[in-house]
Amino acid sequence: MKYPKKQFARTLQDQDKVSAPFLIKYSAVATGKTGKAYMNLILTDKTGDIEARIFDHVPKYNAQAVKDAFVQVEGAAQSFQGRMQIHIKELTILREDEVEMDELLPPSFLNAEKIYSELKSIIASMTDIHYKALMESVFIDDAEIVDKVKRAPAAKAMHHAYPVGLLEHVVSIAKMLDFLAGHYQPYVNRDLLLVGGFMHDLGKIWELQFDKTTDYTTEGRLIGHLVMGSELIEKKCQWLDAQPGRLPTPFPTEKRLLAKHMVLAHHGKFEYGSPKEPACIEALMVHMIDDLDSKVNGIKGFIENDPQHGTWTLLNKHYQRFFFKPEWAQKSNHT
Repeated sequence: MKYPKKQFARTLQDQDKVSAPFLIKYSAVATGKTGKAYMNLILTDKTGDIEARIFDHVPKYNAQAVKDAFVQVEGAAQSFQGRMQIHIKELTILREDEVEMDELLPPSFLNAEKIYSELKSIIASMTDIHYKALMESVFIDDAEIVDKVKRAPAAKAMHHAYPVGLLEHVVSIAKMLDFLAGHYQPYVNRDLLLVGGFMHDLGKIWELQFDKTTDYTTEGRLIGHLVMGSELIEKKCQWLDAQPGRLPTPFPTEKRLLAKHMVLAHHGKFEYGSPKEPACIEALMVHMIDDLDSKVNGIKGFIENDPQHGTWTLLNKHYQRFFFKPEWAQKSNHT
């Protein structure tokens, strides 16, 4: 039996009675001001997230209401400090065959094959034989990477945090870097720029798990995507050198080091988690264009999802400011 999905996170209104399946994105036990334990949940479906609270039978539900579980929720929606919450009265664990997966998982609104085709076209245009072979070994020859990059988000929450978001981000950056390479010629190396654009975040396909909800893997927490990306470049350079006839000469040491530097320096500053600061023009450009693309996508998503009517959003806590809401955003939110 399938549990019907007729109510969604983004459409619930204050005082609505709730009877619907959700996917648990976050679950924790907290203590209220009176000292009584309660459960703090984030539920999700294809429209987005909504907070939820369980105040009764906490020991019972604590063992059941875990991250990535599908649940049937019975309760009521209430507005609290400007945000909608569900006060859960009853909760039932569901099997995967009891829910419509497409109703609960983030929608894939991007055409992965189209974007991947754009990526391959840019790689085909590269002229440096070593850098081109390196990108082919990663994005064409490696079936595991191709599969993951066509599905992965670029982040857990901040930017491009949806299926295929990583591929969208990578190709967007590559296009901008391609333009800038022509603008700044002959002072920059176009193919090195593209290597940085393609590789800077690729380690996120292992840093994050994203089959249901998105979260960090153990490898992601202990190593991180910058080091993973650098290690992948080293591994692929060694693999290329071991393929008879693949390259006319062994992969040059300087090119190998520069490619790894593009990944290790792309966060820009030590305080931002960058093992190295940009030490060549190309690394500086990748850092700045990555920062630009990430911020534009994150702010666009915030404006699109803002529930406030009118021409200004609610306060964005990350940037500590309100954002002007243009006509396109008002139409997308309230039509």
